[in-house]
Amino acid sequence: MAALGALVVFSLNVASAVVALMTSYYAYRFNRLAASPLLSSITFGFMLLGVGLLVEAGTSVSLGQTLIDVLVSRVLATITTFTYLSIQMIAYLVFALGYALLAFGKSARTVAAAAVPVVTPRVVELAGLYNYALVSYFVVLVLLAFIVFQGVLIHSRARTRFSSLVLLAFSLILAAHVVLLASVVALSGGLFLVGTATQFLGFASLLVFVLRSGRVGAG
Repeated sequence: MAALGALVVFSLNVASAVVALMTSYYAYRFNRLAASPLLSSITFGFMLLGVGLLVEAGTSVSLGQTLIDVLVSRVLATITTFTYLSIQMIAYLVFALGYALLAFGKSARTVAAAAVPVVTPRVVELAGLYNYALVSYFVVLVLLAFIVFQGVLIHSRARTRFSSLVLLAFSLILAAHVVLLASVVALSGGLFLVGTATQFLGFASLLVFVLRSGRVGAG
């Protein structure tokens, strides 16, 4: 049963990685026509997420275990798992910075520089992989809450189909990470699977936004 769960998570992670890399590619192409801090952050952030998810997928298939299984069995932190969690935090920090630049302009760079030490946990102060996973998912949750809050403000000022899609996508990703954090706290493989599936839906929604934006920009 555990092997089947690992296979499902592997498949979802690979699918999410493909969607993330496609989103990054099309956001890059569209951003060449209409330069935007948000599109720049999507380009770089989803490239990081795509790479991170491939690392996580490789870990799950090589070990035959999901991240939750690794935490339950208290396996020592592998380089790949640590890398995935770290890349995930950096990627969502990039998204938050993109929204901050959109909302506050260049002054947001100073705030972001000051925020990096706060949102980046010191590994030496953490007692193992479980605590690092817990902190990293919590940090991502805080960053996503900021992203969705800014998305709501932007959508309230300009109610467009595109702003609705972006808000829906990041809301789904936020919901996914609420479930993923709960799965780490409860060490629940079932919750981890639900969170992974919800995250995939969020990524797919953002890919739809980028593809539609590209068509409009090309037109």
